[in-house]
Amino acid sequence: VNALYRRAEPVRLFCWERLAGTFHGSGCTLASAVAAFLAHGFEAFDAIAEAQQYTWETLKAGFKPGTGQSIPDRLVRLRRP
Repeated sequence: VNALYRRAEPVRLFCWERLAGTFHGSGCTLASAVAAFLAHGFEAFDAIAEAQQYTWETLKAGFKPGTGQSIPDRLVRLRRP
């Protein structure tokens, strides 16, 4: 569960299915995605919601290049049919 706090507005909660395993790169993926959606003109709430959806998709499609943590597959949306 992620929570968005904004002055004079109710808290907005985002609930995501918990994925098994450990990941490296989830925080920077989310931060970069928020910045990208804001740069594309999304309002803050929508940018955050879209960025979280994108990040969750990258983690679900994540892969292990070795024996350590999984990393996000940031190209997952390019592979959609």
